[in-house]
Amino acid sequence: MKTYLDNPMQGMPQMSGMYNMSQMTGMQNMYPMMCGMGTPQMIDMQSMYEMMQSMHHLISMQSMYLMMSMHGMCQMMNMQGMHSMMGTDEMSQMNPMSMKFPIPMLTSLEQLSPNQIQISYDRDVDVRLAMKATNYWVKDTMNARPEGIGTLGKNDSVNAGNSLTSSMVRIEPKNGSAKTFILTFNRAIPRGAEYMLIICYVTVKGAPPYTGDNGMANFTGK
Repeated sequence: MKTYLDNPMQGMPQMSGMYNMSQMTGMQNMYPMMCGMGTPQMIDMQSMYEMMQSMHHLISMQSMYLMMSMHGMCQMMNMQGMHSMMGTDEMSQMNPMSMKFPIPMLTSLEQLSPNQIQISYDRDVDVRLAMKATNYWVKDTMNARPEGIGTLGKNDSVNAGNSLTSSMVRIEPKNGSAKTFILTFNRAIPRGAEYMLIICYVTVKGAPPYTGDNGMANFTGK
């Protein structure tokens, strides 16, 4: 207790000490100023000592408040900095809702008839998305301009304008399955023609929207 009274600023961060340097200097100059106001006998030394101790305590409290305020500001700046440095994609990856759902992937494809193919995913999917024709593309891997059931040529990239449509194909679950589906085209698959089926945007049920692919498979018309 005596040590604290002798030096109430001990243990405080150096920054706080620097902040109050001018205030402490002003306190040290108070004694000669007060003595200049009258003779030493007229000064109540005990009262002056108590007043100086009170001012020490007040300055210590101010220093602590400053330190806590600066600490809070640093935390706020750190959080703001993290958000500004991270892009939208990175933030979405941190979202537990987008991380806990697996992505279905195409595992098999076989031709059932002249105008039908059967596909299977590695898990049950959102049937509504699996039945959506515009989530499927058929690349003609032999020709620059798509022929037969192809929707894009061998040098083309997938885009929203060259997918299958509901007027080209009907997609239905096989025996009520959420994993295996049959694609029935409105025209026959040319024998010997080589294609690649590409699937995108299909998720498991209850998952948030997905903007990637679900795999691809090559097949040849029979």
